[in-house]
Amino acid sequence: MERQSSLPGRRIVLFGQQNLQNSILIGYIHQRTNIDCQLVNVPEWREEWSQYPCKTLALIDAECARAEKLYDLLEQIHEQGGEIKVAFFNVPRGHQCERMIDWPMVNGLFYRDSSQQQLSKGIVGLFDGEHWLPRQLVSQYLEKTRHKPRRLPATTTVLTRREKQILRLTATGATNIEIADKLNVSMHTVKTHIYNLFKKIGAANRIQAVNWAKEYMEELLLEPVE
Repeated sequence: MERQSSLPGRRIVLFGQQNLQNSILIGYIHQRTNIDCQLVNVPEWREEWSQYPCKTLALIDAECARAEKLYDLLEQIHEQGGEIKVAFFNVPRGHQCERMIDWPMVNGLFYRDSSQQQLSKGIVGLFDGEHWLPRQLVSQYLEKTRHKPRRLPATTTVLTRREKQILRLTATGATNIEIADKLNVSMHTVKTHIYNLFKKIGAANRIQAVNWAKEYMEELLLEPVE
């Protein structure tokens, strides 16, 4: 069969033993997904893989190393950031890998009884931004992590645009003079807005105002001041 050219910008690094089974697997994966797959038998991340801007899937055989080695590998991948996703395959039910879905980049888990066809289909989905996790594990994860959301106080909806700007600048440590200069307004105007702002949110000082913003309007603090 003629080898197809690989999809640009996509790469699979398969961590597993150098054996016939995995050699056949990477050939099947490339045939079905058209993505190059590299087999590596040492569960360690190589810096060279982070040098090129492409989407990378770390496909990890659950039994290629002890649990502590797998955790070390996840730590190394997490430090890279970027476009690296992780999926475990060949996972026995009840294996410690099931608890590793807590990691933000672990988007896939395939049990030992998953077929090669299911694995290749899942790989394509992972590159398309999907999650391929067993339904039971997702249910358990949601039960463990969900909690009652905080109710935003009514004052968050009545803050004016200028008050929100001043709150963001206050959180950066800016003085009244610096705020006035940034917003091109007078010091008197800044003091008036701060007085009204503090009154609305029940703050007695800047520290209380910033703490209030961090608790109820964290996204606001990340926005640039227009």
